[in-house]
Amino acid sequence: MVELSAAAQKLKTACDTAYDNNASSCSNAVWDVVKAIVNPDEPFRQANKLIDNMAVNWTKVSLDKGYELANQGVVVVGGANASPNGHVIVIYPGDKKGNGGYSYFWKKGNKNLILTATGIYARCMSTSMGSWPGAQSRGDKTVWDPWGSDDKFDDVEFWTPKTSTQT
Repeated sequence: MVELSAAAQKLKTACDTAYDNNASSCSNAVWDVVKAIVNPDEPFRQANKLIDNMAVNWTKVSLDKGYELANQGVVVVGGANASPNGHVIVIYPGDKKGNGGYSYFWKKGNKNLILTATGIYARCMSTSMGSWPGAQSRGDKTVWDPWGSDDKFDDVEFWTPKTSTQT
């Protein structure tokens, strides 16, 4: 089990608070974490605009590097643009875990299924206005789960602030 530093515990607390306060808005949840840890004056942006801004003003990192940074208490945002709304998450500090393991409704088969694990990933904080159960995570699901497939997850990128102004 990963022992959390004070900085990582601060990030975890910010993620938990953002999750509790923004059950149906990934953009607002991520914004709350960024304001709490990186910049209290950060302007609000919807997911697609936030991703566009991070691509220019933040540093792109690999998932492995993002996991390492999150466990040091550094904010790492993951996201993918989509139409009409993209989706953004924060890498949650702590141990990695298997993706999947939750039930979802398969309309075509008209039945509930369990999404089986396909790999081990960093955990995430994620909220969503959508109904996909993998998109709701207070660190209990992985960075893969909000997208629910390898094809969709291939489009996800991760960023961290360029400056070390995080406290």
